[in-house]
Amino acid sequence: MHMIWRTLWIFIIKRFLKRSDVNEVTEYSMRVLPTDLDLLLHVNNGIYFSLMDFGRWDMIFRNGVYDACVKRGWYSVVAGETIKFKKSLKLWDKFTLQTQLVSHDEKNIFIQQKFICRGELMATGLVRVRVLRKKGGTVPTEEVFRELNTSIEIKKAELGDDWQALESKHLV
Repeated sequence: MHMIWRTLWIFIIKRFLKRSDVNEVTEYSMRVLPTDLDLLLHVNNGIYFSLMDFGRWDMIFRNGVYDACVKRGWYSVVAGETIKFKKSLKLWDKFTLQTQLVSHDEKNIFIQQKFICRGELMATGLVRVRVLRKKGGTVPTEEVFRELNTSIEIKKAELGDDWQALESKHLV
């Protein structure tokens, strides 16, 4: 519930955002609020994942993915995510969340997100997103990119295979 105001804000401003290409890094700035902190007075590890949602929304609003999904009856879901922390974000810190598509496989789009504060890297997240049809089923990534009518510079890479191997090792 504490993210409701940020959520409303990004949906209000979405029509005013500068358009970007699918291959561009987008940047969305925020400030650490008291509701983002844990007992150690730095951003709670779980809050980082919620904040990353805003970076992805900003990106898909700017690059047209959101509009394409609404038009076709699609929606995206997070299929997996991981994060590596380098330094802590603290109360009132202003930071920028850089978001970029980095890879894809047949079903998944991989998005890298970086938290930058005062020019320093604070944390890096990797998110695996899947686009689904409201009527059921996964939308192949090639169909998503074709709908955007753009040439994709990101590589269809082994990242998907590496991710699957990593997850399967942790399921045992």
